[in-house]
Amino acid sequence: MGHNSSMIYRIFSIVFIFIYTINNVQTASIPKSGNEVLQILKDIKEKVKEGTQCLPPSKYFAGSCYTYMKMWPASSWEEAHDKCLSLPKVLDAGLLVIDSIAEYEFVERDLIGRKSGSDSVSVYLGLRKMNDTWLWSNNIPLQETSLNRYWVDNNEQLAYECGVIWLARNISVLTAAACAEQALRPYVCKHTIDRCYNNSGGCGKYGTCVNIPLMNSYKCRCRFLYSGDRCDGWSSQGLQAIVGGIIIIIAFIGSYFINLDRTGDQWSFRKSTVEHYQAATIYSPSRPTSYMPRTPNAIDRIIRNPCLPDQPDFVDMPIENEKLPRHSSSSTPPPFRPSIGQPLERKHRYSFRLSVQEFEISSHIQSLFIKPKRLILISLPIALTIAIGLTIFYVRRYVKNHIHHSSYSNSTGLFQFCTLYENNYYVNLLTLPIAVVIIIIIICNQTRIAYYRLNRKRSTEKFSIYSPIPFNPFSKVNRFDTMVLSGIVSHEILQIIEEIFLKATQIKILTMSGPLFDLVRQIGLVIIIGMRYYPVYTVIEMTNANVLYYALCALYMWTDLILRVFEQSYCVDIGPLIRTWHKLQQLQNETASKLAASSFMQTTTAMNSNYDRSHSSSRLRTFSQKTLGSLSLGRPRPLSTTMPSTLQSNLLNTNPSHSLNWSSIYLNYSFVDRNESQSTFDQFNIDSSVIGILKYAPYYLCLTYICLRLTYLSMSKFYNLLLCCNKETNGSHKQSSKHIYHEPDLHSSQKLSVEYRYVRHLLQKTQRTLIENNKKIPFFKSLLYKIYRPNKYFSYSKQILNMYMIAFMLTYYLTFNILQGGFYIIEKVYSIFSIPLIVLTENIDIPLPKPMNLKYEIIFACILTAIIYYGQLLWGMKNYQKHMLDVYKGNFIDIPPRSAFKSARLMSQHAHYPGYCLAYLGFGYITMGNIIFVAIIILRVIWKNLFLFEQVAKVVIPILVIYLSKCILIWFLSRTFFLQ
Repeated sequence: MGHNSSMIYRIFSIVFIFIYTINNVQTASIPKSGNEVLQILKDIKEKVKEGTQCLPPSKYFAGSCYTYMKMWPASSWEEAHDKCLSLPKVLDAGLLVIDSIAEYEFVERDLIGRKSGSDSVSVYLGLRKMNDTWLWSNNIPLQETSLNRYWVDNNEQLAYECGVIWLARNISVLTAAACAEQALRPYVCKHTIDRCYNNSGGCGKYGTCVNIPLMNSYKCRCRFLYSGDRCDGWSSQGLQAIVGGIIIIIAFIGSYFINLDRTGDQWSFRKSTVEHYQAATIYSPSRPTSYMPRTPNAIDRIIRNPCLPDQPDFVDMPIENEKLPRHSSSSTPPPFRPSIGQPLERKHRYSFRLSVQEFEISSHIQSLFIKPKRLILISLPIALTIAIGLTIFYVRRYVKNHIHHSSYSNSTGLFQFCTLYENNYYVNLLTLPIAVVIIIIIICNQTRIAYYRLNRKRSTEKFSIYSPIPFNPFSKVNRFDTMVLSGIVSHEILQIIEEIFLKATQIKILTMSGPLFDLVRQIGLVIIIGMRYYPVYTVIEMTNANVLYYALCALYMWTDLILRVFEQSYCVDIGPLIRTWHKLQQLQNETASKLAASSFMQTTTAMNSNYDRSHSSSRLRTFSQKTLGSLSLGRPRPLSTTMPSTLQSNLLNTNPSHSLNWSSIYLNYSFVDRNESQSTFDQFNIDSSVIGILKYAPYYLCLTYICLRLTYLSMSKFYNLLLCCNKETNGSHKQSSKHIYHEPDLHSSQKLSVEYRYVRHLLQKTQRTLIENNKKIPFFKSLLYKIYRPNKYFSYSKQILNMYMIAFMLTYYLTFNILQGGFYIIEKVYSIFSIPLIVLTENIDIPLPKPMNLKYEIIFACILTAIIYYGQLLWGMKNYQKHMLDVYKGNFIDIPPRSAFKSARLMSQHAHYPGYCLAYLGFGYITMGNIIFVAIIILRVIWKNLFLFEQVAKVVIPILVIYLSKCILIWFLSRTFFLQ
């Protein structure tokens, strides 16, 4: 019955501690809350161990039981020593030997107890004088221990050879005493029951101390890799595991090189049908080609067009952006070329495929070298972005140090400016009229030009108003500029999504209750953002826009950039203060109107007037408490602090004749925000200004590029107008349109469209593609080709470029938001799930609490996930290029053909493809981030407890050695015997 009641008591105690801890976990950091829980459970376990292993009246401390023999004193030190050795049910007990100051304080305070008044007591200890040296019973000199500070050497008692502890009021010393007296003296017996306490057995860091209760001894249980009495040497199993690990590494490397073996005709298995046939014919003309009944020499003949002459000019003429043979400009004759039908030598077979690839991309590689204009357009946005970041950083520091402490009259203008950016209504409505004016100017001017042309040509075509097209997915004009614009728009839309999901509890200056209104508001904001950038999209989409359009759009984008920099510099850190200030200003106006209305009631009684004042002041007090209670500075949790008295007095003393002082709010700003932040960056003491700059760096980079690009286009257009005013009258050629439907001019020196060049060379097989370049692709260039491979016959469409730009921005934005807001959720999960796991593992020794707030795991998981997804995006772009080139060839092996889809379904999936891709990207990013985060935690636990890994290695290493050895052996036999 007693046992059951004690079990029930323990269960109820643990449940109570669990519930109490969950309900009282504050928003402190994880090390604080986690260590408190671990310390509580450790104390409980120590008490349980004390009650179960030390029999009354003994007391437990640090792995030993202490018995104060007050009721059975001894007349001599020898008698006390013998009685401790003969304690019942104890194998190894002895007179007390004190090892540490903590143990001394335990004996003084808890075991014997402090004395009061004139009471004093002296207790025998395991301390004696041997050969003029005071030694403990374990032969350790007293002077070599930290307890020597308590020793009092009484010159009058030099003849005494036994040590005691003497306790009196506020006095506790070690001193000498007579070994035998007529008066009885108490003593303390010490019995060590846990010789592995704090690894006191000396098993080292590679072993675990294990108690042997029946023998009152211990042994060291070594890890898998170590052996010896103190686990300080390598074990035979450990050496075998190391050898097995080396074999596994060598086997993996060998398997990699085996997979790289593409000698003979193995490489052709991955080729398309046509390429396989061509390669087979080049290697062996006699090889059967039943699936393609053509002569071997036919593949290298040029298919002639009957409408063209026998020797067309474009077959051998040099084409722009195409690599010419080195011998073409030399006076020496060209090298001998083998006949087309003749088989290639063996040394050329291996480099044939690389030669063809090198030739295909060589012309495009030349155009990748950075020209001066490109270098300027690349370096200037980067430099301007760095300058903007430094400006924002130093301005925020200036605002924090100076403007916060200024008076209300000096800060009203800044409040009003920041209020424009506090809600997305104002920032969009401020720039939307400028965008509308630019659109109207473009429509009117383009309509005027079209009307003038119709009248000039006297055409019967019906006149219509010009409607600007902001986006044409089939156009090749300014594709990179359109992609950068999509990055800007996507960043602003992501801010709106962040406001919906992550800042739902944030106080807004203008808001209305109801989810439908919020949804309509967010949709309206997205439409307004599209209207804001509508003129810029339209101008960039034009092939030959007016200089006025470029100038207006450049001025508009510079204005937007300057306003953004001002907003990030002055208004980011003071957002909560602005909202509080705005609410209090509204409350002041409402209170003033109430007092003005109550002035008409002063003719009645003074009591009514006093009642109105008290009622208004109580209402103001209630609102101020609610405002400060909900002011969490963007965090989705309430503050547990109370409102400071200074702020209460400032609020309650507010009246219509006195304006609110900003400094009075700022004096309590740090108090309101005194709770520790849940941002991962704050755990590393990184300034919030630096984090904001890094978070908005891609946005500023895109915005500065568009500003500089439009400025360059306007200046270039204006310069061309000054130099070529009569360009059209002189009959000079027009600039190529680079459009998919544009018919290029064969006599023009301008670059032809990708589609035209592809069709032009589609049926043309030149001889120099076979052997002229036997140089292999360098290693670094091959790594680059794994991500992106240039091709002069392919260019990404605007839709694909925009989609991938949005995907990159989404990944970057998600990374920063998870790092800023994910720490709070992780702390709650840690505080809830750590307690039952520890409670269930009662047989495991709980280590001392160590700081483990998982901040390194969080940031590493987010960065690793971002890197993986960036690699997947680049890999997806490469596969998209490959699949589209296969479609051009009519190869539908990797993707379904056009006939597999109905027209309506094809158009529907085409329209939903970007949305589905981005949605799956976001979902997959969060899922993979969680998996990586859990995996990193597991690896950290395994690293802290390597014995788990060693236990797994016992089973895994032999299996891997056998399997990989079998694979290498089979490959060696197949290569050496069977193929021979």
